[in-house]
Amino acid sequence: MLNKIDKSRLIAVKKDKILVLEKIGVKKKYSLAGGVKKKNETDYQSLIRETFEEIGLKLKKKDLTYFLSRKNTNKERQEIYKHYFIIIKPLKNIEVLELHKFKKVLWIPWYDALEYLDKDDRSAITLYFDQFRKQIN
Repeated sequence: MLNKIDKSRLIAVKKDKILVLEKIGVKKKYSLAGGVKKKNETDYQSLIRETFEEIGLKLKKKDLTYFLSRKNTNKERQEIYKHYFIIIKPLKNIEVLELHKFKKVLWIPWYDALEYLDKDDRSAITLYFDQFRKQIN
């Protein structure tokens, strides 16, 4: 039987920029804020808790828009679901609180972040901005 893991991810958008966390390590890697859902948590609750723990951001469910979910099976035969949520609102007082995981929080142009994100995050970001561009053109 496959073990199921749910993760929630925040796509915070400010014009053409997204909020990323730079991971600790020699090689540059970015992550979107978020993490693994605990037992009896909803995807929204997981995202709200994880972003507060990672960067001190106090999200409200009403400010979040569900965007999409992705499913992958890893080498350990775990089904991993990533649930992406969008927020387009000014965010203040953001700082790295999990200093053992992340160097800094950055607002960078989404297209500059792509090469440093994992495959699922890169795909979700690209899909979001492709849809957004079609809506405004």
